[in-house]
Amino acid sequence: MANKNCLNCNKELTDKYCAGCGQKADTHRITFKRFIFHDVLHGTFHVEKGMLYTAKQAILRPGKAAIDYISGKRQPFYNVFYLNLIIIGLILFLRHYYVEIPTDSSDEIPQNREYINEASKSMDEIFSHKSKLIIFLFVPFAALNSFLLFKRKKFNLSEHSIIAGMILLGMLLTSVFGNLFFYLSIFYPFSSAFADFISYFITTLIILQIGYGYINAFGSDYSKLGVSYRVLLFYVLLCIEIVILFLIVFGFVSDWKFGKLNFSPFG
Repeated sequence: MANKNCLNCNKELTDKYCAGCGQKADTHRITFKRFIFHDVLHGTFHVEKGMLYTAKQAILRPGKAAIDYISGKRQPFYNVFYLNLIIIGLILFLRHYYVEIPTDSSDEIPQNREYINEASKSMDEIFSHKSKLIIFLFVPFAALNSFLLFKRKKFNLSEHSIIAGMILLGMLLTSVFGNLFFYLSIFYPFSSAFADFISYFITTLIILQIGYGYINAFGSDYSKLGVSYRVLLFYVLLCIEIVILFLIVFGFVSDWKFGKLNFSPFG
């Protein structure tokens, strides 16, 4: 369908896309064939290529990819924070579905967890219902820490948030692979020792990705010693922030009485 003006905003067309609203110039009439094969099938199963590109960059070169984005090379990337939300949802789905599958090693799954006090129950509810928010707290904490420690590029807090968001995406993708790996235990049951080893290995890998991300981003701006002690300080600051946050939440749910606690963060 050849049009001289955009059918969406009526601006004169001069290229394949409208300069006013970005809609394609070749807007086709909706036919049965196009409806089935493009709008339904393509719309349902199409994966935005920017998602795959962004995911790959977040795993292989999170720091440099974030700096590319900050410098203006944004067309190939999918919105990193939207993608983080999608991946968090996928992780929660995988974990929930995994515990619903009966296995040889556990015929019955306990439906009601026993808590030693109300504070423990409240902590579990917070981590269960606010898990996305809690995971995303990594971004402001990490952005503030890197803003304080890596000043040579003169990035502002928002730009440091982009770097933190890209690193968080790589960490979440590693968690997805870890969760998928445990699905093998449905067919080939893991021993307790092997399952623990895999859990610790994935957790260690996720923690190391933070350091790798910042070395990848700022390694060329500092000496090896300079970037190493900054990354070490980053971990120290992050641990302090997590402890302070935990104490604040624990104090709030326990009426500042503290005491013993048993809960399972993120399941």
